[in-house]
Amino acid sequence: MHRVPVERIEIATRCDILRGLEILHLSDLHLSPRHRAADLKRLVERINESAPDLIALTGDLIDAPVSRVRSLIPLLGALEAPTFFVSGNHDQVYGYRPLVTLLEKAGITILDSRRQRLRIGSVEIELAGLPDRFAPFFGRRRSYDHLDTGEEGKIPLVFLAHQPKDYRHALRAGSELFLCGHTHGGQIWPFHWLVRLSQPFLEGLHRVEGMAVFVSRGVGTWGIHRRYRAPAHLPLLVMV
Repeated sequence: MHRVPVERIEIATRCDILRGLEILHLSDLHLSPRHRAADLKRLVERINESAPDLIALTGDLIDAPVSRVRSLIPLLGALEAPTFFVSGNHDQVYGYRPLVTLLEKAGITILDSRRQRLRIGSVEIELAGLPDRFAPFFGRRRSYDHLDTGEEGKIPLVFLAHQPKDYRHALRAGSELFLCGHTHGGQIWPFHWLVRLSQPFLEGLHRVEGMAVFVSRGVGTWGIHRRYRAPAHLPLLVMV
């Protein structure tokens, strides 16, 4: 985990306001008891050294019950940039409510079914998010009320969700940028073919009707704790 390098990736934007914005996209950590606190601390230090304007946590933060990773989650409170979280399917399975409580105590903003305005220097942007598509199976509603565009075009919107499938909701909201994870880039080749059967995008940068879509391969692993031809990913997205 701590050895994953920050990768600077430039994304062209049609929105002048967004140019120069730097977003650290952190996804799919899959924290479990096998992870060491020292490694997570070093990962946080590396992120802080990259000095992003904001940090997007796009789900699957945990891969074990919250009671077994309770000592790890508060370490994310050392992230220096404003940090925003949307839940993934694993977060729903392993204890959404206690996870959210710990994240909020660590100063991390929950964006599940929410929209928030953020000022960076003299510039205002909006962020919006959705909980994972599996949330309703765990008795949690996915609200879409916040997707109305409102003052369309005046304040650019960055949209967070866990699964690439939710790009349609980002389009509906008038987003300039949609960030997601979930796929792990296939994690182990040739399983990427199976991922492509269920998701519209596998990894990296895509364009849909002018909106930029970025799918992170994530930092952690699931199931088999190995990667092959789908290396771990810690992208620093720079809008140009």
